[in-house]
Amino acid sequence: MYLKQANTPGLISNTRRLLLSFILFLLVGCGTTGQIYIDGDIPIKDPFYIDIYNTRTGIKVLSDTSRYKNINLHMKTLPKGIYQLTVSWDRDIVRPQEKERFARQPELGTPKYYMSTTFWLDSKESNNYKLLFDSVYHQEQLQELLLAKNGGESIKMTVVSDGENNKLYNEYLTLLDYYKAKNRHQKDSLRQVATHFNDLKLFKDSARINAFLAKDWLVNVKTELLKDEIIFMKNNINSEVIPHIYHILVNTKDDFERYHQVYNLFPITVKRDLAVRN
Repeated sequence: MYLKQANTPGLISNTRRLLLSFILFLLVGCGTTGQIYIDGDIPIKDPFYIDIYNTRTGIKVLSDTSRYKNINLHMKTLPKGIYQLTVSWDRDIVRPQEKERFARQPELGTPKYYMSTTFWLDSKESNNYKLLFDSVYHQEQLQELLLAKNGGESIKMTVVSDGENNKLYNEYLTLLDYYKAKNRHQKDSLRQVATHFNDLKLFKDSARINAFLAKDWLVNVKTELLKDEIIFMKNNINSEVIPHIYHILVNTKDDFERYHQVYNLFPITVKRDLAVRN
């Protein structure tokens, strides 16, 4: 009996140590879950730079330099929303039209190649994100595409996670990419027609086509895109991703008129938040 009583303080002390260790384990674990990880392979041999921006505020939330292919980024917890990831590296080729500009403004530094994508980030959905390309590229291929007019549009980078909102946002990007490709291909066909008219000395007809080509979007393609964007947003109106997409798309009174069907479906809380953002 006395022996058992004599060991009681030791037992209490050991129990306290175990309890303290368990609490510390939980605290450390909670601290690490707030981290966000992005990894992937970028086929660039030269040193390259990675920047991530919050598209709502324009604030740069990460800036990093990597030396070869593999990236392994980690950031503290960030507000959920749409972010832009940009990859850039120094360019050794300067276009003729750029030489004068860089001569006049050397503070701009070395010209760079740029690739970028946007993605939905939410640490409550997922802490792990992966940067993927739509194809296997070599650095020389990427540089050739980026130097060509609109060639960079054919390079697809995607940041994916297992979060449902990330997947939904990437569905929207797939829709947008489809219409960008359609717009690009139809413009290529029209350029051939304009060249044919020039050869026939039908300059008025050529000028009329070139007026269409001067705009970013062909009218018929933009109309189709607008229709499908509205359908996509209406079908997913209860997702918290949709107000963020809407906010990016609507910048003018004309934009508001185009997307008013979507706005009318938002609950009053979302409308108030959009009013504050604008």
